Amino acid sequence: MKNLTSRTQMLYTLGFLFFLISAFAAFFTGVKVGADKTEAKYEHLQEAKSPEESSGSYQQQDLVTFYHNVFLPYREFKRSWNSEVDKLARSTDTRENAATLKNLGILADKQYKKVNQDSIFSNSPLLQQSQLNILKSLTLFSQASGKVSASAGGTETAKLLKSDPFTVSAIKLGMQSQKQFYDSMLKWGARANNKIPATTKEIKTLSFVQWKKMPLLLKNATIADMLLNRGIFAGYDPQDITAKVDDMIYSGTASSLKLADVQSSLTLLISTGAVQEQDFIKWRDQYYPKETIPQLPFFYE
Repeated sequence: MKNLTSRTQMLYTLGFLFFLISAFAAFFTGVKVGADKTEAKYEHLQEAKSPEESSGSYQQQDLVTFYHNVFLPYREFKRSWNSEVDKLARSTDTRENAATLKNLGILADKQYKKVNQDSIFSNSPLLQQSQLNILKSLTLFSQASGKVSASAGGTETAKLLKSDPFTVSAIKLGMQSQKQFYDSMLKWGARANNKIPATTKEIKTLSFVQWKKMPLLLKNATIADMLLNRGIFAGYDPQDITAKVDDMIYSGTASSLKLADVQSSLTLLISTGAVQEQDFIKWRDQYYPKETIPQLPFFYE
């Protein structure tokens, strides 16, 4: 009798393990299939002849066109997405949670339609790739909101949405796109001012001494790279963090907090929620009156 019971328990255990393995396999297969479909959707754009940089690349008009037709719709989406996810985390109403998830999918699809489907940046490779990454990102955000179930509580639903592989990939692509846009501004700046480098350098620890010598466009591009590496998907822009770091340095706050580098300052600012949208505008005239920057609305609004 005891042997029969042990055999039954073993069969139950094996059955349960088989169920778990099957569930995990189905999950990861679904993720791969979804990702492959997204890649296939834009394969024709990726296979198109990549533009080559020339003296006509990264003109201010290219940056302005990109801002209005590509970056701004995504920037609006980012703000709304974060706001809706925060709202979802506070909700206890299952029907309301389901409506929020549906609205997030509609929002992603709406902003996708606002972004030009065909590349209009024929001689600016970074802008072309940035546009493609935004299209991919919005597609994955839409898929993520349709995958997650609202049957759990709002807090749990928000956690599931944030940790969903589609969401994680969507954020990475969005931050990659942002970096490419800021790198494009840096290339424009290098042509407008020979004191501005055309590319960023990889620096593990960026001291305040090094930071203070950097032109604004290089600071912004460096911060965009840090945000990409940390997966920070927030409503503010890289220049808002730049301004906040500069204010900490010049006001003496960084010294009083015994901070010595940009990375530790960024960690503190992000963890305490100290960065706000339009922090750059707040300190623009004080710290950046002579800086070379393109005529983009978010530098002047």
